[in-house]
Amino acid sequence: WGHATSKDLIMWKETQVAIPEFKNSDNTTTMIFSGNAVVDSFNTTGFGTRKQPSPLVAIYTANITRHDSGIAQYQNLAYSFDGTNFTQYSKNPVLDVKAKDFRDPKIFWYAPGKKWVMILAMPTEHKVQFYSSADLKSWTYMSDFGNTGNIDRVWECPDIFELPVVNSKEKKWVITLSAGHPQEGFLAMQYFVGNFDGSVFKLDKRPYPKYVDYGKDFYAGITYNNIPGMHKRRIMIGWANDWEYANDIPTKGFRGMMAIPRTLSLKKSIAGQYSLLQRPVVELEKYRGKILFDKKSSFDVNGFINLNITGDALDIEFEISKKAIGKAGIKVFKHGDEETLIYFDPADNMVKIDRTHSGSIGFNKKFPGIDSVLIPTGIVYLKFRILIDKSIVEVFINDGEYVLTDLIFPLKPSGALRFFGTEADGLQFQNVKIWEMRAPIK
Repeated sequence: WGHATSKDLIMWKETQVAIPEFKNSDNTTTMIFSGNAVVDSFNTTGFGTRKQPSPLVAIYTANITRHDSGIAQYQNLAYSFDGTNFTQYSKNPVLDVKAKDFRDPKIFWYAPGKKWVMILAMPTEHKVQFYSSADLKSWTYMSDFGNTGNIDRVWECPDIFELPVVNSKEKKWVITLSAGHPQEGFLAMQYFVGNFDGSVFKLDKRPYPKYVDYGKDFYAGITYNNIPGMHKRRIMIGWANDWEYANDIPTKGFRGMMAIPRTLSLKKSIAGQYSLLQRPVVELEKYRGKILFDKKSSFDVNGFINLNITGDALDIEFEISKKAIGKAGIKVFKHGDEETLIYFDPADNMVKIDRTHSGSIGFNKKFPGIDSVLIPTGIVYLKFRILIDKSIVEVFINDGEYVLTDLIFPLKPSGALRFFGTEADGLQFQNVKIWEMRAPIK
């Protein structure tokens, strides 16, 4: 595992490798796959000492390619007293079902049952399994959930957590996991809403699949549990990339990135159905610098308006009416023929990101394209918040009820911004604010 630390979820400092792969006695190599870490506050493992009673315990998928039996995946423990140096548990593995694909454990303390609960994936069977433990070392199978929603691709990197429903005292349980995309052949995250009694997840009846993000570059998102001093928000951080072209992206010195951490909640419709809400963490607002444009009153756009604003790290907000006759939105990283479009298209009632002319697109034939999310006909106004940062665009619509995240690779630095509308009678934009983003002044 790599390791980075942050005091505000935005500015990160990379440190030494936390858990490196290692050689086995038969000369095979154990690779350290996905998992998570918890603070063992009650020292249920017995790893704690008088001076350090609450160890940090990591559980991860050990992936080994054996010469005689192929790939094996099982779950191991490692523990630490400083969050940097980890010791492998001497009796690993702690959970092994003798499977080739059995990975990505997420563990949490289930207080009502006073036990640890693990959710992990059986990827090729399109299901997750639940296990329980009193000490993080011995695990007991409880139940399965799966074979619903999108099963086009393997299921992996699952998570389960309880979320508040906005404007109510209600809470619901949510499972998130990585799988297929609304556009066949790509990867995305989906979510399921229901109830969890500590052993079994029961799915609410509603149309599935439901997707966390409708762009192509938000995957394997996992949440933080009980973050101290952050009002017990449920915050997800995800990988901004897609395995369909991840090995080909035209970058130097790094390969992929993380998206902005998102605070999660649920919204309940009049029909009684629940939708996931995602908002960039409020800590990001400390990184807002000079405000480049601020106009509450509405203004018409007939064709396009060039705001004389350039930048490759911006926080953009605006609203438009969904009564538009033609396409309406904003172009970012505009430089000659190079541009990325974010807009509402009334022809099919969708918000879209078009990266077909976004810069470097020829490195993989699957990269250029248009991503979209359907907006219900009953919604009248669209409230956009768009984050751009050099090679990523994150679009949050109506307080994060609909989200799209896409990588882009502009060939020209610091492109221009342009509002555009294609209907003959013009289109009204309102409540427009644009900030440049920068490191906060100390």
